[in-house]
Amino acid sequence: MSDSREALAARAEADVMACIGCNDCMLACPLPNAKLVTIAEINAAVHLPVVTNPRVAEFVMACTQCRQCVPACPSDLSRADMVLYNKLKVEDRVPNYTLMLQVGAQVRPSGWTLDDLAARVAEVPLFAKAARTDLRALLLKATLRQLAQNEVLCKESSFYDRLCIILSGSLDQSMRVPGGAQVSILVLGESSFFGEMAVMADQPEPYTVRALVPSLVLEIPKAAVHRLMTTSKDFKATMDELYRRRALWTYARSPTVLSALPEQAVTDILDKAELRTLKSGETILREGARPTDAYLVRSGFLRVFRNVENGKERALVYFREGDMFGLTGLLMGERHSPFSVQATTRAEVIRIPGAHLFEIIGRYPQARQVLEGGAQTAERVARENTFMPAPPPGQGGPKAATAFAMSAEVLLEKGLATGTEVLVVDQTKCVNCQNCIDACGRRHKYSRLALQGLQVENYLFPASCRHCEDPVCLLCSVNGIVRLPSGEITIVEDNCIGCGACAERCPYGNIRMHNLDTPQEGFLLRLMGMFGLRARKAAEEELKPSANRVAVKCDLCAGYPDYACVTACPVGAAFRIDPMKSLESQNLAYSQLRRA
Repeated sequence: MSDSREALAARAEADVMACIGCNDCMLACPLPNAKLVTIAEINAAVHLPVVTNPRVAEFVMACTQCRQCVPACPSDLSRADMVLYNKLKVEDRVPNYTLMLQVGAQVRPSGWTLDDLAARVAEVPLFAKAARTDLRALLLKATLRQLAQNEVLCKESSFYDRLCIILSGSLDQSMRVPGGAQVSILVLGESSFFGEMAVMADQPEPYTVRALVPSLVLEIPKAAVHRLMTTSKDFKATMDELYRRRALWTYARSPTVLSALPEQAVTDILDKAELRTLKSGETILREGARPTDAYLVRSGFLRVFRNVENGKERALVYFREGDMFGLTGLLMGERHSPFSVQATTRAEVIRIPGAHLFEIIGRYPQARQVLEGGAQTAERVARENTFMPAPPPGQGGPKAATAFAMSAEVLLEKGLATGTEVLVVDQTKCVNCQNCIDACGRRHKYSRLALQGLQVENYLFPASCRHCEDPVCLLCSVNGIVRLPSGEITIVEDNCIGCGACAERCPYGNIRMHNLDTPQEGFLLRLMGMFGLRARKAAEEELKPSANRVAVKCDLCAGYPDYACVTACPVGAAFRIDPMKSLESQNLAYSQLRRA
């Protein structure tokens, strides 16, 4: 038994001993077959080496680990751990059977059994250290796909969100270059794989993948990969190291400050570099601390600020992808950093140890000028502002710098920059006709829009999905919420079990749970609304654990040529923006202002 499974078993057994048997967790479970099993039966199965109760086996295999049971427990226990431990035991005992094969739109027997395929996958170096039982469980969620010659598996810049293993045949990775030509980049043979950046970082596929000959591919969904990373420490370590290498490799070849250096110099710089992932609000460089390292921003946004009077913070500028900071202080021999740097979104930075950097500069004299120029470009505004007194309240005028700082704060500090299609309503134009809400309801059966949310001056950012670049809502084990290849995030109602896990994960509250049993509004409901009873009754229905619910969110009107909410607005108050493009234009205007 692996260390992770032993730890899970210990937690499950401890929770069983503390359980009071109230069954509240089962009442809170959204699965229909939760009514057919009791917590006592689940507890009993925890102590058994093999789950023999068919009702328990059926229930734990259907469990999606949505964790709706956890807050319902009066003893503050995690029934989810008990269920997961039982589920692993059931998966270990799944009998050997013939897997199905996806061929185009058809499904047929593959000729591969579960055990045979697990043995074949174990030969792939990526899975060499994973336990055979964990691989069998992984394959229960995977798809075998047969590709015909020249069949395209995924297209460049589309979202596929799967880790793909080539079991036989060969696939070609190609990309479109300026001029429209499709250029082959790499040929993937047997036991090769791709898609690790998609499942680890929610990134679109960088290449079009096409079968050169008839090929057999194993597709592993994102949720299954992440689960294997929790049950196999060796696999997690392999994936983390693979992600680090790919992330550094792709960064080195992007148009950043490193692209001006010789290839060997870049290789030497990144040899001892560390890829760090920062959470929103995490500080990587503090004002007053001695600079010891240089940093390159790979993704995300970081706020640069200094402390002013009365403990307040003054934002100076924002670092983004491609910026370099920390090097100027190293080269100047500063003892104290003049500013702090803090992540405002999930961000990735490449840390280069100062001692290693000086060694590289000594080996490649031309590197100093290139790196110093890149660092000064990014830090110039921050350093100039550092030594400027903060303007008195109400002064400064409506200059571009003030406008930039204000809009950057809105987009970055309020979390809007993580979105790609953000709905905005200009309140100076809006007449509150609610045509946008009605149009959304007509198109999608029930409205996915509410005219409430973040208010900034005269602009309202309604509670509508922002279609984030790094969506935390997508980890659904039943594929109830998916991202389409074109990027829209949508609910698959046929798969959704109404657990509400995606709604809880959304940090902006833009996914709501709709009660499917709510009757259509008629005269009686309108009458109840006049007396204030409708809202109360609706709230009571939403709180019912047995309510038949489905997740509801904006999907950018996927499949339609327009946005219903924007088209229906009679005064042009509703529109959508891409915050990243807004920031790019503001950065350009701000840099021009500084040069002037």
